[in-house]
Amino acid sequence: MILANVLAGGYDSSIVQLYIFVLKSLIHRPVKAQAGCPGSVMSCRVRMRAVILTLIATAWMAWGTPADLHTASSPHYEYPLTIGASPAPEEETAAAAKPPELFRRVSYVARGLNSPDGIALDPATGTLYVSEEDAANIIRIRPNGTREVLFEAGTPLYEDRNGHRIRMPGLRSPEGLALDRHGTLYVVEDIPGGRLVTFDTRNVPTRSRRSGTVIPLPPLRGRYAWESVAVGPAGELLLAGSTLESFGRGPEDELLFRGALLYRDTDGEWWMPVNHPMSSYSAVDFSPDGNLAYFACEVTGVVGCLDLRPRFVRVWYSQSKFRSPEGLHALPGGGVLVAEEGGTLQWWDPTTDRTQLLYAHQGTFESVVWDGRERRLLVTEDRNGDVLALELKPGLELRPAFGREQDMPFTQEVQHPGLVPDECPAYLAQILKLAGYLSPSSGGRLPFRDFARRYCLIAIDAETVPMMPTPESIEDPITRIQFVVVAPYLIGFLEGELIWSASGFTAVKQSGEIVKTELVKRQVIKGDLLERTVTPMGVHIIALPIPFSARMDNEGLVSVNFMGMGIMEDFFLVLDTGEPDESVMVVIQPGGNVHQYQVRLPPDRDRSHWVIALEHQGPVAWKRLTE
Repeated sequence: MILANVLAGGYDSSIVQLYIFVLKSLIHRPVKAQAGCPGSVMSCRVRMRAVILTLIATAWMAWGTPADLHTASSPHYEYPLTIGASPAPEEETAAAAKPPELFRRVSYVARGLNSPDGIALDPATGTLYVSEEDAANIIRIRPNGTREVLFEAGTPLYEDRNGHRIRMPGLRSPEGLALDRHGTLYVVEDIPGGRLVTFDTRNVPTRSRRSGTVIPLPPLRGRYAWESVAVGPAGELLLAGSTLESFGRGPEDELLFRGALLYRDTDGEWWMPVNHPMSSYSAVDFSPDGNLAYFACEVTGVVGCLDLRPRFVRVWYSQSKFRSPEGLHALPGGGVLVAEEGGTLQWWDPTTDRTQLLYAHQGTFESVVWDGRERRLLVTEDRNGDVLALELKPGLELRPAFGREQDMPFTQEVQHPGLVPDECPAYLAQILKLAGYLSPSSGGRLPFRDFARRYCLIAIDAETVPMMPTPESIEDPITRIQFVVVAPYLIGFLEGELIWSASGFTAVKQSGEIVKTELVKRQVIKGDLLERTVTPMGVHIIALPIPFSARMDNEGLVSVNFMGMGIMEDFFLVLDTGEPDESVMVVIQPGGNVHQYQVRLPPDRDRSHWVIALEHQGPVAWKRLTE
């Protein structure tokens, strides 16, 4: 094993002895706690020299080829939806496998549209509004079937700035639509840096005098493309989107794409209650009373519910996995319609997490809305350019949710204890033994769990599988990684000497090439933000790749980043403590190429094979965006 191979022959005994001394200094000296990592980070009385990092890195470099590293969802429908009479028990299996016969007929409201996406219905008049994403048009379809381009790319847009109306670029890639009770149509743009635009649909002037208004969004880190917008009963707003489209396209973009929900309350204050890495939020809607927000991620297939009343994250996620959910619509009875990109419609009960397939179509669905006056579902179909109408049979109704809001299993006080096994994993045990740590079973006094938490130990042994770009396009992909980080929050100078967390990193490629920790000399500069001073600290020996971040978020996702400083690859990992096999690693080559990998446990290993001794405790407050 990588860590244990230091015991094999052929290594300089002085290196081994120095490595033992370094870890002993960590294990046996007193420490005090720091917020975010209980029992971590040494006090100023502990003298940790720059040689610590040098010695551990030297030992890591000396280890040979690891002997144990080789160089070589479908949707789930639990319960049937009953409309009218309840089915007999023996009918449930068949009802869950195929859609019930609910609809009297399926017809076309419009055909031949250019990539129809968002949809909004005026319940007072029956008028329908549809966005043509590729053509940058907003189409109005009247109840008699007549349609016209109401707003387009050439329609003037203005933004109010200090009492002045400033002309802005025209509409681009409109996707999500929402209509409030005053006839204001909200439109979001599905492009990096997308905007929120409004149009007045009740008082539409002649074509030459039509215009729209750009609603300024708060500054965000990353260029978000917005896919969905919703209006609450009191005029609140919800936006759903992500940085997926801008991922890796510019130096200002983050290394991992993120999904976000924005919320504007009745006072006009903007908030970001949800912001998650490796997510792309594609749909959002208010519950009928405006207290809840339902949202969906097209990448993971997750559908969730957010409580909008507190200003901390109170959320829960459906255990049913959907196939690329693109549209959501909250029904008056508490159920939610889910439009999947593959051409299926689902009914979801958020109070019991029951799901039912309603309709399957040979196409690609984008958005769905319930037309109560005509008792039909209206769906945009992107591939063929259609708007479908699914009319319920006479005497049938979409049944309400089975339970109540109080039944929803919201998670309020989030606490993630990380992954800390009772016993030290074998790939880590021997090297800790060299450093002087003995488990109680071997005669020691400090249990491994206490030791790991005291020093915020992170140790990973994992397989890696290429994801992006295509696996075939990576010339020599990484197949296995192992690394250890001790005291990941440690960084700074003590009595003029550089101190850093102790670590070692090894990656094995398909060809057998091994990338592992190296020692390099670098000029180091110390900055004091309070004093606004920068002081050169001379040349120091540092180990690359060097850990510079290790944090756990409120969902138990751990970010561990190693920086190669242009000499070797940068490694950015997101480790999922709940589902380790859903972890991700992004590798940035010195030349700028970006590779993404799935990270998973080795075969026949369970969660106790990893050590992630970090913790996160809630509740987590919403991020306020309005200054």
